[in-house]
Amino acid sequence: MSTSPNLKGVEESRASERYDRDVPPTLMVVDDDDDIRLLMTQLLRSEGYSVIEAATASEAETNTLEHPPHLILMDLSMPGTDGLSAIWHIRKQPEMATVPIIIVSAHDAFDLRAEAAAAGCCGYLTKPLDVTELKSIIKSTLESTY
Repeated sequence: MSTSPNLKGVEESRASERYDRDVPPTLMVVDDDDDIRLLMTQLLRSEGYSVIEAATASEAETNTLEHPPHLILMDLSMPGTDGLSAIWHIRKQPEMATVPIIIVSAHDAFDLRAEAAAAGCCGYLTKPLDVTELKSIIKSTLESTY
């Protein structure tokens, strides 16, 4: 009788821990503007999501280690470490390598979009946010990812 674990079962268990359809997905909102972060958090919670907030890039990096989200909404311009640098750091965490990240920024330039794509972001929204577009991209991203 073999004492080695069933690796397929372990992988399936981890996948189910990652996103249980009976439990609302956890989203992380990263924005240094308190009002924007609060508005997004309230909107997302009203849509049934669990939300983790971070006011800085370094706080986001720490939070992803402590409470890995299913999706991250990341501002680019923040004091200290910017959003793109935070994404590269977050992506170094093995459990965060494939978590979808959507940029939410007031800046809309081709080079920023290209840098975001290179960092592995799956979407780019500009402020002021179109709430319908935000809800749609979150829903479609979660459905296609999990």
